Order: sequence, then C-alpha cells, then structure tokens
Amino acid sequence: MRNNRHKSNSLAEISTVFGMTLLLTLFGVFMYFMWSANKKSSEIKEQLSLDILFHENIDESLVKMMEKKLKAMNEVVVNASYISKEDGRLLMMKHVGEDAFDILDGVNPLPASIHVNLNASYVNPDSASIFAARIMKGNEHIISEVAYNEAQFLEIGTVFKNFEFIMLFVSITLLIIAILLIYNTIRLAVFSKRFLIRTMQLVGAKSTFIRKPFIFKAFYHGLLSGLLAILFLVTLWYVFTNINPNIINELSADTELLKRELIDFSIIAFGILVIGILVSVLSTYFALNKFIWIKSEKLH
Repeated sequence: MRNNRHKSNSLAEISTVFGMTLLLTLFGVFMYFMWSANKKSSEIKEQLSLDILFHENIDESLVKMMEKKLKAMNEVVVNASYISKEDGRLLMMKHVGEDAFDILDGVNPLPASIHVNLNASYVNPDSASIFAARIMKGNEHIISEVAYNEAQFLEIGTVFKNFEFIMLFVSITLLIIAILLIYNTIRLAVFSKRFLIRTMQLVGAKSTFIRKPFIFKAFYHGLLSGLLAILFLVTLWYVFTNINPNIINELSADTELLKRELIDFSIIAFGILVIGILVSVLSTYFALNKFIWIKSEKLH
C-alpha cells in the first residue's frame, strides 16, 4: 500500500515537472522569437536615415567638427558619415549613370553632407523633427537643410509600433495561459495530498510548518523544470543550426555577434528559471491555502 502511494506521488511529481518543463520550453521559444524579431525591427528602423546638407563652399573643418559632434550623440545617432561634394558626385554617377552630370556641363550641384542613421527609438516623425530642429539651432550659418522622408518615417514607425503591440499582447496572453496551466497542474498535485495535510493539522501542525516542505519541493520543481526547459532550448537551437549551417558560419566569423547572441540567450534562460521558480512556489502557496482552510466534509 505504501509502495503504491509512493509510486503515485512520484508519478504526480514527474507529471508536474514534465508539464512545467513543456510550458516553459514553449514560452522560451516564443520569447527568443520575439527577442529576435524585436532586434530585426530595430535593425530595419536604423537603416532609415536623414541627410544634413551644408551651404556651398563651407569649410571642410566645420563639417568634420559637426560629424564628430554627431558621433558623440550615442543615445540618438547610430552612425554619421561625412560625404564630400566629390563623394556625392561619385555616388550619384554610380546610381544614376556616368552621364548624370552631362546635362549640367559637368557642374556638381551636390552640397557636402553628413548621412545620419538614427537610433531605432527615434525613428518616427516627431523624434526626427525634434532632432532636425536640435541640429539646425545655432548652426544655420553652416547647415542649409536637414532632409528626410517624413512619410517613410511615419510608415515604418506605425508598422513596427503595431507589430510590437501585437507581440506584447500575445506574449502576455501566453504567459497567463502558461501560469494558469502550471497552477492547475500543481493544484492537482496538492489535491492528491489533501488528506496528508489534514492529518498534519490534526496532530497540531501549524500552517507554516505544513507549507514548508511543499514550498521547498515547489522551489526544487520550478528550478528543475527551468533547467530542463533551458536544456531543451539548447537542443532545439543545436538541431536548428545543423539544419541551417549558415548561422554557425556567421557566428564564427563575427565574435561580437556571437557575444550578443550568448548574452540574449542567457537573459532568456535566466528569465525562464525565475518564472519557473516563482510560478511553482506561488501556485503551490495558493493551492495549499485552499486545502489548509477547507472544511473536513469537503475533502472528499
């Protein structure tokens, strides 16, 4: 009889850990996908640019000083590169054709400029307008115009804002579903031990004493489930990279990219561990409350 009860308890614990592991793995996969999608959207945003156009015959040293100033604005500017009149002419000939300046009798009307890529958080018309006004203020004597495609900034900003909202909604919904499923799984496990809880109460055990072994086991189950979920994620990543060997080649060739990927995965793994432990402990705590205070006639 005791062996059967021990076997039943072991199976309940295994099923609890398995269920939590599966849910945490699915949540981890979604989080990694969302994290990657968010990084990709930032990369796309930062490809948008604006151009700071200078007056004719401006001293090159002043333009260089402005370029240096822009590069120091790390929180706003991702990249700033000086394009001289000659470089502008060569770029125009490359994209339009070598005879692009024939109609102008060889005259180069392109001004010196600085090509600026803004931080992803500034890729919207309002922020771009504020940035343009900030750059122009006090520099009107050297800058003729700050040019950018406002419609493009608006479109990209709106598209990715909607995308981020949808992803946030889905992730919160998935987290709530995972928490409810884990809670119900743990509640069933605690339900199977309701008579043990009542027996402990009958011999005078206080609620804190009753909770202690359950909470400790819940912490252990949450930690174990989190570690197993991380192991499954590593396995899935290994299988995926074997199917797509180009990913390994890219990471091997770029140590900075590899470092960022490892940091991102570490953050997600830590999040899975924390969520697994918190959900397991809190679910056990609230499930115990019901059976600690329940009346004897309702135990059956």
